[in-house]
Amino acid sequence: MRLRTRLALAFALLALVPLAVMVPFTLTRLRATLSRSLDARMEGATTSGKEAIDRTAATVRRAVEELVESPALEDLARESRDAPARAIRADTARPLMKSRGLTVLSLFDRQGTTLSSGHLPARRGDPDPVLFAVTREKSPQPVPVTVSVRGNEGLREVPALVTARPVDYGDARLWVVGGVLLDEGLAAHLSRLTQAEVTLLSGGAVVARAGKVTPPTVARVLPLSESISVRLVFSRAAEREATLGVLRAFLLLAGLGLAFAVLLGLLVARRITQPVEALTEGARRVGQGALDERVQVETTGEVGELVKTFNHMTTELRSTTERLVASERVAAWQEVARRLAHEIKNPLTPIRMSIETLLAVQDAKDARFPAIFRQSAGVILEEVDRLRRIVDEFSQFARMPKPQLEPVDLGELAKNVLSLYATPPEGIHLHSEVQPGVVARADRDQLTQVLVNLVKNAEEAMARGGGDLHVRVKGTEREALVEVQDSGPGIPPEHRARIFEPYFTTKEGGTGLGLAIAARILQEHGGKLDVGGEPGQGACFTLSLPRSV
Repeated sequence: MRLRTRLALAFALLALVPLAVMVPFTLTRLRATLSRSLDARMEGATTSGKEAIDRTAATVRRAVEELVESPALEDLARESRDAPARAIRADTARPLMKSRGLTVLSLFDRQGTTLSSGHLPARRGDPDPVLFAVTREKSPQPVPVTVSVRGNEGLREVPALVTARPVDYGDARLWVVGGVLLDEGLAAHLSRLTQAEVTLLSGGAVVARAGKVTPPTVARVLPLSESISVRLVFSRAAEREATLGVLRAFLLLAGLGLAFAVLLGLLVARRITQPVEALTEGARRVGQGALDERVQVETTGEVGELVKTFNHMTTELRSTTERLVASERVAAWQEVARRLAHEIKNPLTPIRMSIETLLAVQDAKDARFPAIFRQSAGVILEEVDRLRRIVDEFSQFARMPKPQLEPVDLGELAKNVLSLYATPPEGIHLHSEVQPGVVARADRDQLTQVLVNLVKNAEEAMARGGGDLHVRVKGTEREALVEVQDSGPGIPPEHRARIFEPYFTTKEGGTGLGLAIAARILQEHGGKLDVGGEPGQGACFTLSLPRSV
């Protein structure tokens, strides 16, 4: 990631950190405040609902007491003493119930038989244990009970608030049990009063429901008895909407702050990083060989001093490099001349000795001259071949052609090289481990030359004791690898630093150019040749090339 991008991101992060710290804190406080407000509203609404039910109970109590004290009921009690069947008929209770605003009214005798029922006329003559049980209540306050009423779908059980009062005339006693149904009317009244969804429950079943609120919701239950309760459902939508509104405002502020911070960061980062980028580009060009590169940028402070130092460094580097290259060129030719003279001098000694022997035998008129001639001629020819081989390898190393790069399947190439060694020397076993699809851009002929040289060296290392020769082809995301591993004596650590130098060899009769040529071929391909393995346990040469696919 570029420095300019990092600086811009740093500015953006600095803009977001305060918001990231404040938003959770603010939202938590807001939720707590709204939650307390909702709790207070629910508490007030629940109290209002309870007070409304208490007012309804007080109204029921007052209405029943007024009915009991009315002259009409006193006349009814007197008449029922003499002729109860004629005085109290099935429809007697209904007008009395309507006149007092009640929705439940039953008249009972001492035994609990229904004399008349305003809410269920068909109950006349039958007992109603649930309602009559109210007469045994010690408190004058209305109590919740479940009464039977007839609707469009037949009889159904509805909760009601009722109270009981006796009416005595002489030794005759009537019981008046009256009240109001807890039905849709009361639910609608409570819903308007509490701004909540109200549900009347009896024995777990829904009796009436009024109002509708938006989710999410929270419920409070107002119990009236063991089986009758009022459930108030309040909406939390306002709380959620307020929280979302604050969150949206914060997000908008964060977006604007982020955009401003990124813009400001880019402007500041550009001013800060422009000299650094110019120095980076200059260093890259110097690394590519442009030693006369100079950075032309106007800046001050420490970066300005760095630019001046860089330009001075490139000037000194060019001068020093030119002197060093000239010195290295002279030293290199001196080393080549020394090594070439050494390599050529070795064959000249046996050639001179063979010729001097022939001359001496000829001057002595020795009869063994033909046999000595043939022996000396063989030595001379062998040493001449050696001289020719030295000159050819030197010429090859000095005039190595530029590689012709093309996609090469290294697995296929390795198999082709191993096919040349289908019948290895006795005691040597070849093993190949090839990963398919490992392709690199390379010169097929030069790469074949490298592999042949490595396999040949491995066979020569195991010529005496035999062993296993492994050729592995594998690839990573960026590199293609070929490993040639043998189980020979290995390469001593003190020789590994020089093993790829020209004319360095540990083999008798070797020129020391084979591995040097292989290393140079890999270098021309943009790769490298490494050596590994523990001494005494074999050597492992690893050929690395950039992958093309």
